[in-house]
Parts: sequence; structure tokens; C-alpha cells
Amino acid sequence: MATKLSEVRDRLLKMNAGIKLRTKLFLLFFVLLMVTLLLSSYGYYTSSLDSAVEQHSKEAYQNIRQSSIILDQKLSSIVENSELMMKDKEIYRIFAAIDPNDPNDLLKYDRELKRIIAKYYTYDEQIYSSTIMTSYYSFGNGYVPYDGFKDSTLDRHIRQGGGELVWEPTFDFLEMFRQESLAGADISEFQFLFSSGRLLNLFDNSTGDIVSLPGEKEAPVLLLNFKLDFMRDYYKDLGFDEKRMFLVVAPSGQVVFDNTASPLVGDAAAAWIADLPLGQSGTMHAKDGADDLIVSYDTSEVTGWTLVSAIRDRDLIPEASRNIINTVARLGSVVLMISLVIAYVMSMLITKPLSQLITAIRKTGRGDFTSKLPVRGQGELDNVIRHFNDMNDKIQLLIHENYEAHLLEKQAQINRLNTQVNPHFLYNTLNLVSCIAIEQRSDEISRIVASLSRMLQYTVQNDKTTGTLQEELTWLEDYMFIMRCRFEERLDYACYVDGELVDREVPRLFLQPFIENAFVHAFEEMDKGCVLRITGWQEDDHLYFTVRDNGQGISAERVVQIISGEESGSVGMSNVHRRLKLMYGDRYGIEVQSTPGTGTTILIRLPA
Repeated sequence: MATKLSEVRDRLLKMNAGIKLRTKLFLLFFVLLMVTLLLSSYGYYTSSLDSAVEQHSKEAYQNIRQSSIILDQKLSSIVENSELMMKDKEIYRIFAAIDPNDPNDLLKYDRELKRIIAKYYTYDEQIYSSTIMTSYYSFGNGYVPYDGFKDSTLDRHIRQGGGELVWEPTFDFLEMFRQESLAGADISEFQFLFSSGRLLNLFDNSTGDIVSLPGEKEAPVLLLNFKLDFMRDYYKDLGFDEKRMFLVVAPSGQVVFDNTASPLVGDAAAAWIADLPLGQSGTMHAKDGADDLIVSYDTSEVTGWTLVSAIRDRDLIPEASRNIINTVARLGSVVLMISLVIAYVMSMLITKPLSQLITAIRKTGRGDFTSKLPVRGQGELDNVIRHFNDMNDKIQLLIHENYEAHLLEKQAQINRLNTQVNPHFLYNTLNLVSCIAIEQRSDEISRIVASLSRMLQYTVQNDKTTGTLQEELTWLEDYMFIMRCRFEERLDYACYVDGELVDREVPRLFLQPFIENAFVHAFEEMDKGCVLRITGWQEDDHLYFTVRDNGQGISAERVVQIISGEESGSVGMSNVHRRLKLMYGDRYGIEVQSTPGTGTTILIRLPA
């Protein structure tokens, strides 16, 4: 497996080596532009699709709202006519006079009530029956068994309405009216019905007083049974797309009508239907299994039923995205042509100067250092050409200076030998002065000369950049001995350095500029009381040293100038600060805290 991968890699490398740079750049620019185009197109597609879905939600809600209004208009006359029937004097007269036990009365009044009912509710194929029901007879058009109606769920719901119009969701005729004898008959035309009914609290106000039915008379029930064809035709008139689900749901959650299910749906089977806010209006997003749905709903003011329109995203997206894809394709073809032109021009702009540069480099390789290329701008490639021209000039100069440099090297070796002689002469001279001072019994002069000799030897002979802290403290003691002799009783000096730090490596002479500044500047105008303290300790991963004096102090503006090196007279402090940062990083260096007239404290931070 590894061998095959290696072979494939070698072939790709050979193929890459055989492609011209101009072709590589062209392909690179073209791919980059295409990736940008694809990402932009995808972003435009998704945002446009979201906008289309949002717009669809608004339109779907408006459609379902309009559908609810249309349904209310179809059913509002049923409500109005049922209210008029309660005031009808003829109906009152019939039920006030009827004898439930007289078959002749029942037949006679049945004919009269059919005529009266027809006056309020015209014959419609979508209406299965329009009847006035009692416990002893069924008056009107259509077959509804009065004995099956009595004490049925439908009868109880209507009577519980107390005279208000009640809408009953879809039910099975055989089950509702207990008609087991019709179980084998073909009653598919009216097996599934939904109803509206009202308890007719009849009264007569012809005499000016409201007179209700006598107490021994049974209040009848107005019952209208509708075939599901009523809802089917209503759904077809709405002109909804076949992919869209349309439902009518009762407040109890029972589905009255579903264009995608069997005639009698009963309780909602889908979980998203159970989550509907029945009795309200609006839109929502739901999930039907793995499918996302956009649901719009509105509640009928007449029936109290909620009309629901739902469509799956996977059915909506192809419709919404078709126009978007066409737009992206048209724009993409234009951008594709532009991308080809841009990729070609960009590759030419880069490879043409490179070709010229390669030609010039070949001439240089053959020993021709006089070739130069024109520089037309300030870009990166122009800078490369400019440096190539400068390189040729310097090569020519180096060729001419090579022999002279060889001679100067010999002279430099002689000068270095001479510079090594001078310090030895100074050490020997200082030792001689120290011996003479001892012979003259001048111990102080002898110690001063010895200290100066050791300081000079440590400063000049050691070419290392770091040393131990012990060496630095030894140099400091020699220096402070000399300064005590100079300042006599005016100087109060002390050094407090943690003894565990003496073997640590520190930059050479990192304390010298600060101590020297204290004597040269801080104590310059002080006649007495010159205090100098040096401290050193370790804290976490850092070494800290302070040099504190009680001299005349430094202003904040001058501190900034000294640290930055702008003040030429105080280069020592800025040099130490820059040296520490170069050696250890930006976390290290010095900090100066000073108040004019009070004194100065120098904090030095080193790595542990």
C-alpha cells in the first residue's frame, strides 16, 4: 500500500514538474475564482431560499385565512336560519299542539314541517338530512332514526349546548345511531357525516308576551347532517396544490376532514397535529417524522374548527429553488467568462517578468554581471528585480575589492595584536604604582590601585557576554571601595543580595551604568547623606535587582527620553535595557521609578 502511494506521489510530482508556471498560475487563479463563485452562489441560494420560504409562509397564512372566511360565509346562513326557526310561529304551533301518540298527527305535521324546513334550508346534494328530531319521531328530509338519535352522543352534545348551535365532527352513521342492521348494506354515500344541531327553545311572541312551550311538551332538536362531499368540494374550490395537506380540526383535537387520509380520521394520528394551538391563527414549523413542515392555521368563527394547511419542505424547496437556480446559472455563466479572462491576465502579469528574470539569471551564471532589468513599480516582484540588479552591482564591486580586502586582512591581524599589548602595559603599570605605594606605607592608595586594576582586568580581558553574579559583586565591591574613598563620610552604601544567587549567570556589567549614574548625577549636589542600596532576590521564574538612591531624582519626561535613548548623555541605561530585551525577550528589561527631589529606584528583571 505504501509503495503504491509513493508511486502515485512520484507521478504527481513529475506531472507537476512538466507543467509551465503560467499554466499553474492560470489554473490557480481560475480555481480560486470558481471557489469564490460557488461559495457566493451557495450563499445567495440559501438566503434566497430562506426568503422564499418566509414569503411562502406569509402567503400560505393569507390563503388559509381567506379559506376560513369562505367557509364561514358558506356556513353563516345555517346559523342565522336556525335562530329564525326558534322564532317561527308555525313551528311553535305544531309542537304545542302535536300528540306524540297519534300517528295521524305525526304524518300531518311531518308534511308541514318538511315544507317549513325547506323554506329555511334548500335541498343540497351535500346535505344528507335536514330534520327536526324528537324522542318519538324524525320530522323532515333524510333518514335519521329517532330511536337511534335519542341518547346518542350527538343528542347529548346538542342538548348540552342549551340552545346554541353545536358542530359535531365527522362520525360513522352506523356507530352514532346504533344501526347494526345496516352493517352489510352499501351506505358509503352517507356513512361518514358531520353535523350541526340546535335545541329549539321555541316561543311565541305574537301577543306581545313571550310564551314558551308547555312544560309537558318536548323541545325538539334541529339537526343538519352534511356529507363529506361538502368538505371535499370546498377543498377543491380552494385550488390548493395536491402536495399540500389540508385539515379541519375540532377543538377536541378530532380531525373533521383530511384531504390525505380516510373519510373518518378520528383523533389526530400525527404528533404535529396534536401540537397545533387550536382556536388560534398563525404559522409554525413542525416535524412529521423526518420531514420538516410549514404549517399555517386559522380558526373559523362559525364552527370553532381550526383550518390547517401544511406542506413539506422537500415539496416546497424544488418549487422555490427552480427560479433561484436559473438566476444563479445565468449569472454564473457571465462570471465564468470573466474569471477566465482575469485568470489569464493575472498569470501573464506574473510570469512575463519572471521569464525575463530567469533569462537575466542565466546570463549572470555565465559570468555576465552587467545585465539589468527595468523596474516599473514597487511590488514584490519589482523589489526582487531591484535586488537582482543591486546584487550584480555588488558582485562587480566585490570582484574589484577582493584583492584589496586580502591585503587589509593582514593589517587587521597586526592591529589586533597591538590592542592586546596596551591592557597588559596598563596592568603592569598599575601593579608598579601599587608596589611603590606599599613601599611608601600608603595602604589606601595601594588598595585603590589594586581595585582599579582588578576592575580594568575584568572589563577588558573578558570577552564573554555573561558572567556569574559573584564576579559582578566582586567588581562592584572594588568600585564601591574607590567611591567610598572619594565620598568619605557622605556615603551610606549597603548591598542585600540573596546568597543562593551568586552562581547564577547574569549579563556582564548590567549594574555598572545605574551605580555610576547615582554618583555622577544623583549625588552631584549633595554634601552629605548620600544613600545607595542594592538588592537582589528571586521570585517565581524571575530574578529581580534594584538600585535605589536618595538623590535629586529624574522627571517622568526625562525617564522616557533616557530609556528610549533620545538623551545622548545617558546612553548606558538605554543600552542595558535594549541588551536585556535582545538577550532574553520583551518580558525583561528595566523599569525606572523616580520623583524629583526624592530619589530614583531602578528595577532590573532577568530570567531565573
